[in-house]
Amino acid sequence: MQGKLATRNLVSASHQVKGYESGGEGERLLLVTVKSSQKIFTEAEVASLTGICVEHLHNFARSRHLGFIARAAEAAGARADQWLFTLSDLMVLVTLFPRCTH
Repeated sequence: MQGKLATRNLVSASHQVKGYESGGEGERLLLVTVKSSQKIFTEAEVASLTGICVEHLHNFARSRHLGFIARAAEAAGARADQWLFTLSDLMVLVTLFPRCTH
């Protein structure tokens, strides 16, 4: 039982953008593709890759202790607080959080 669940989670985590139908269950699994050299992702990139809206992304990240907040100098013209995520955070988000439908 655990083997099937782990396999399903891995398959689910490895599919976005190029959707395909899974074996007879009628659910659509998606594949997330990123450059191997990219180690840090902004909240906008994560929202775009995962299909999770920024508000839900922030709430889920806070509750699961994912990502971190980078405090940029306001004089540099950037926002004062920006969420950043690692590749591991991205994989957890894709596996555990469904795409937003709104």
